Amino acid sequence: MSKSMWGGLWGGVLTALVALQPALAQPTAPAAPTAEEVLAQADRGQNGFQSFVVDVRITNHVGDRVDKVSNYQVFIKGGSRSLVKFVDPEQQGRFLLTVEEFMWIYLPSASRPVRVTPLQRLSGNASNGDVAQTSLVENYQPVAMVEEVLEGKPVYVLDLVAKRKSATYQGARYWLAKDTRLPVQAEYKLASGKVSKRALFAEYQTVEGRQVLRRQEIYDLLRNEEKSVLEYSNYVRRELPDKMFNKNFRQAL
Repeated sequence: MSKSMWGGLWGGVLTALVALQPALAQPTAPAAPTAEEVLAQADRGQNGFQSFVVDVRITNHVGDRVDKVSNYQVFIKGGSRSLVKFVDPEQQGRFLLTVEEFMWIYLPSASRPVRVTPLQRLSGNASNGDVAQTSLVENYQPVAMVEEVLEGKPVYVLDLVAKRKSATYQGARYWLAKDTRLPVQAEYKLASGKVSKRALFAEYQTVEGRQVLRRQEIYDLLRNEEKSVLEYSNYVRRELPDKMFNKNFRQAL
């Protein structure tokens, strides 16, 4: 092969390499998260640890007036087991136990636990399921996710449907901050599809390096003047015994 032919060949190779260089140097964009991944990340803001205890205070408002204040201690293990202890003196001896799809309330006057549903009201606008705080991932399936801007900040919007009839709500829509994946607000639907409540996740706190909920407000859209404020404090990561979540073991605490 003549020198002129070699020169032409190498010239073509160099030209191709130069043309490819910008593409090779371009960093690969990270893959967009799936709706399932975003929901799992949001769940960690609600259930910060695998096994933990948290105090919950509920302040109920009617208009500008404080109607009632209730206090609870909530024990959570995994995504589907929780025990709510009623702390106020007039309600001592009451417990609300959730084990997977089943929920019972223990009353001092009753010899056996009574089956209840997560949707039943516990205090003000807060239902049993709102306070029992079982996993979003365990109870809901995302069916759609879009990106929006809420109050000037980018968010993911997830539409959820219940995986099982025992879920607190049969449908929900969550707005999640795009940078942190933490819930910003939510709307909860009845089985008919009607939106019955709105929740604002107003404040978070850092516990052991993890962002967990500190304050949320629940508005009953069917009772426009009612608002319930849930405040979370004293998160403690603790290994809880399985016997605490056995419905026949009443004196677990």
